[in-house]
Amino acid sequence: MIAIIPARYASTRLHGKMLLEIDGKPLILHTLDQASKAQTVTRVIVATDDERIFRVVNDHGGEAVMTSTQHASGSDRLAEAAENLPTGSIIVNVQGDEPLISPDTIDAAVKRMLEGEADIVTVSEPLTSLHGELLNFNVVKVVCSDDGRALYFSRSPVPFPRDASLRHGGDPSRALENEPELFANFRKHTGLYVYRREFLLKFTKLPQTRLEKLESLEQLRALEHGAVIKVVDSVGTSIGIDTPDDLDRVRLMIEFPGIGFRQGTIADLPAISDVYVHSVQSSHAGFLPDEYLEGISAEERVVVFARRRNDNAESYRLIIAEDENARIVGFIDYAHLKEGNFSHDGRIFSFYVLPEFQRRGLGTLLFRDCLRRMGLECYGSVCLDTYAESPYRRFYEKMGGTLIGSQSHEIKGERMPTVVYGWEQLDRI
Repeated sequence: MIAIIPARYASTRLHGKMLLEIDGKPLILHTLDQASKAQTVTRVIVATDDERIFRVVNDHGGEAVMTSTQHASGSDRLAEAAENLPTGSIIVNVQGDEPLISPDTIDAAVKRMLEGEADIVTVSEPLTSLHGELLNFNVVKVVCSDDGRALYFSRSPVPFPRDASLRHGGDPSRALENEPELFANFRKHTGLYVYRREFLLKFTKLPQTRLEKLESLEQLRALEHGAVIKVVDSVGTSIGIDTPDDLDRVRLMIEFPGIGFRQGTIADLPAISDVYVHSVQSSHAGFLPDEYLEGISAEERVVVFARRRNDNAESYRLIIAEDENARIVGFIDYAHLKEGNFSHDGRIFSFYVLPEFQRRGLGTLLFRDCLRRMGLECYGSVCLDTYAESPYRRFYEKMGGTLIGSQSHEIKGERMPTVVYGWEQLDRI
C-alpha cells in the first residue's frame, strides 16, 4: 500500500501553507509522519510542484517526487505520481494539509478497499457545530446509504431536516439549535481516499461533470460516472487547514494538547484573579513598584472583575484558556464601551497567561481567538492600553496593533504612563 501526499506550494487562503511551521516543524512533515505510522502503508511519497517542499521532505528523510505545476487538482497530481508505480498498487491519497490524520483512519480505509466492491473508499466523521461546520460551505458533507455507500457530497447541509424545520417555523437553523440530536443525521467528509491504481488513472481522465463544477467537488465526477464510493468512519478527528483559523486550531491541539478556549462565567472570577496576580507579579517586576506588586491580591481582583462585569453587563465577555484538568491558565476580557475608547467599538481590559505559558505561543492563539470572537459579534475595531515600559508592547505590535494614544495610571501615588494600541477592521485580521 502506497500513500501519496499531493503538496503544492500555492494556496489561495494560506500562502505556502505546506511549509508553515507547527511546533517548529513544517506542516507537510506532520502529515508525512502521521501517514508513515499507518500499519497498512509500506511507502509514503510526497508529490509536489515546488523545490522548497521537495528539499524539506528529503532533508527530513522522506521520499518526494516533482510533478507538474499545471495540475488542476490534487487527484491529477496523485495520478502523475502513480504512473510510475507497479500495476495493481493500492494508492492512499492523504491530503497534505491534514496533520492530525489518524494512522488508524488510514488503516480502516485501506482494509475496506481490500474487502472489494468499492472503486473508491473515503472517510467521514460526525459534525459537531452548526455555524462552524454544518452551515460552513468550506466543510463538505456526505450522505450515505445504510450500507455505507456514498450517495452525494455537498457543501450544503444535507440531508435537509424537513419535519424538524417545520416544527420551528420552517427555519432549519432554529431546528438544529433546539434539537441537537438532529446532528446525528449529518456527516463531515474527510479528504482521504483509497484507489486502485488503474481506477485512479482512469478517473483523472474522465471529463468534468455538471455537479462537480457546480459544487467544486471532484468526487461528484466519480459518482456521476457510476463509481461506487464506500465511506468508513474516521478514528478521531482531523482538521484540514484551509484558513488562518484552522491553522490556529491545529497549533493549539499540537503545541498545547489538552488546552482549549471557552467563554467564561462569573464562577471563573476567582481563578482568573489568581492568574492575574501570578502573571503581573512575574512579568511586571522591574517597572512597577515592588510595594504594589507585593500587595496585589486575588480577593481584591475578584471585586474589580465583578464590578467590570456588572458595569458592562450586556457586552462583557470573558474568554478562558484552560487545561484538561479545568485549570485556568490564561484569560482575556473585553466589552463595548461608550466613552474613552479612542473611537473604537470595543476595549480589551485584561490579557494574561500564567508565567509558564508565556513566550510559548499560547498568548498569540488566545489573542487571535478573542479578535475572531469580537469580529463575529460585529465589532469593527478594538483598542487596549498597556504600560509604556511593558516588555509586551512588542507582542501587540506583532499582532498588528497600531499606536493610537497615551494615558496614565496612578499606582501608589505615582503616575505610570501607558500607551494605547488599536486594531481596525477585525473581520480582516
